[in-house]
Amino acid sequence: MSEPSPSTSNGDAATVSCASGQPPASTDTTTSGATLPLPLPTDPSYVYQPAIHSKLKSLFDETITHPAIIIPSRQTAELRRTLSHVLMHRPKMKDVYEVPQSEFRPNEDSKSVRKLALKQKLDEPIALEDGAATANTTTTTDVYADAELKKVLSTGSESNGDNDTIRKSTHSIQITYNHYTVEEVLRRILPSSIKEVPSSFESAGHLAHINLREEMLPYKFIIGKTILDKNPGVAIVVNKIGTIENEFRTFPMEILARREGSINNGAKDVGNKPTNSPDLEVEVKEEGCKFRLDFAKVYWNSRLQFEHRRLVELIAGEERVANQQRKIGRRKKKRSRASDAEACVVDTCSEPIVVVADIMAGVGPFSVPLTSRFQGIICHANDLNPISYNYLKENAKLNKCNEEALRMYNMDGRAFVHHLEKQGIWFDHAIMNLPASAPEFLDAFRGWNGFRARGAGSEQRPMIHVHCFGGKDDKADDEAIARCEKALGCSLDKAADDVSVYIVRDVSPKKNMLCVSFLLPL
Repeated sequence: MSEPSPSTSNGDAATVSCASGQPPASTDTTTSGATLPLPLPTDPSYVYQPAIHSKLKSLFDETITHPAIIIPSRQTAELRRTLSHVLMHRPKMKDVYEVPQSEFRPNEDSKSVRKLALKQKLDEPIALEDGAATANTTTTTDVYADAELKKVLSTGSESNGDNDTIRKSTHSIQITYNHYTVEEVLRRILPSSIKEVPSSFESAGHLAHINLREEMLPYKFIIGKTILDKNPGVAIVVNKIGTIENEFRTFPMEILARREGSINNGAKDVGNKPTNSPDLEVEVKEEGCKFRLDFAKVYWNSRLQFEHRRLVELIAGEERVANQQRKIGRRKKKRSRASDAEACVVDTCSEPIVVVADIMAGVGPFSVPLTSRFQGIICHANDLNPISYNYLKENAKLNKCNEEALRMYNMDGRAFVHHLEKQGIWFDHAIMNLPASAPEFLDAFRGWNGFRARGAGSEQRPMIHVHCFGGKDDKADDEAIARCEKALGCSLDKAADDVSVYIVRDVSPKKNMLCVSFLLPL
C-alpha cells in the first residue's frame, strides 16, 4: 500500500515521508522525513509502519535551560532537604552539578561550590508580594518567588566572604527520547485530537496487552514500540482486536512489537494474528504461585488477582494454616516427599476438610493456590478448553500440588456438575468464573441430589460463587440475582440463602464484573 498524504487536524502540524502526494507545509524541524506530532492519515485504513519509530527518536533531542542556584559545597545536603520542593525532578537526572569555571568568583573552585538545578516553574501559582502585584497580575509561578528559596538567597547575599555567597544561575540539560515516559512520548507523537493516550497496559509475565481504540489504530505499531522501549521487563506487546466470543474465553489479538532476542527473534510476526508463537507462552507469579500459560490460547486476566485472593482466603478461612508454615516442622522430621504430600491433605490438618468444585477453572488461579498453599483443601478443577486443562496439570506440578488434593477434569461445565453428583462427591464451595454466561450454567443444579453425599437429614448446603457482568446502577445487584434465579428455576431468599453481591472490578464506564454468592437452595 502506498503511503497517503497526511492531513492535519486541530492545528496539528506534521509531515512524514510520502510515497505519493505532497506533505503539508510545516514549521517543525524535519529529521529523516518525519516531524511531531504525526498527523491523522487521510486514508482511515492506513497504519504507520514500525520503521518510522526510530526516525522519531531524534526529534525528542533538545536543550532545556532550568533556573539554578550556586551554593557552598558544604551546604549541599542541608539545602537539598530545605529546597526539595523546588528542585528539578527529571527521570534519570540528578539535581546537583559542578559549577563551570566561567561562573567562579574569586577564590572559588570546583570543590568549594556546587549548582542546584531548580524546577522551571512552581507547581502551583503563589500570590505576588504587594510591591510586585499589578492590576492584571497577582500571582506567579516563578520558582524564585518561593518563600524558602527567597530566604536562602537573602541569607547567602548577607554572608561574609565570597565563598559563602548563594546566588542565582541557570543550568542547561540535554533531553533525549530516553528521558521521557511512555505517556510523555505518546503525547508528543499522537495528534492532539487523541485526548487519552494508551500509556497503561495489562501485563502477563513478559507480555504487555493493550486495548486500542479505533482512533489509535493508525499509530498501533508506534504505540507498541514505545511501550516496549520504556518497559525493560516486556518482551512482546499485543493488541486485542476482537471480543471474547468463543467457548474457551480467548480473544483474537495481533502482535504490535517484539523485542529483539526474544524466542521469535525479529519482527516477522508483527502485525499478524499469532497462531503458534512461542513467546506468547508466559509465566505469571500471583499469590506465591507460578502459572504457565499461552496468552493467545487460554483465558487469563491479571486484573482479577484480587478476586483470586479474596475467594481463596474466603474458602481457606483465617484459621487454616498455610502449607509453608507446616513445611518447617516437616523438614525437621525429615519426612519423605510422599508422606509430606499425604500429610498436606489430611494428617497434619486439624481443621475440617473443605471440598471445592472449580467448574470453570482455567489454568488454576483458584485451585492451585488453594491446594498448594493451604492444608486440608481438596479441589475438583475442571475446564472445557483442552489447552487450559493441560496448563492446569502443568501448573499443579509447577506448584507441587498433591494429586490427592487437586483432581483435574476436561469436561463441559454442566457435565462436570452432573459427574460429581453421580460420583457422590460433595463440595462445600463451587466457583463459576465465566462472567459472560456463568449464571446460565446454574441450570445444572436443577434437581441436584448431591446432598445425599452428606447423609440423610444433612442441612449443610454448598456455597455457590457465580461471576457475571452487570450494570452500575442501583438495579445491578437485583438483576444479577434474577439471572441466577431464572437458571436455578427457583427464587433466592437473601437472608435464608445468605445471598451477597460483590463488585469484582470496573470493566467499562457502564459495566462492572460481579460475584453473586449464595447457599444452594434445598
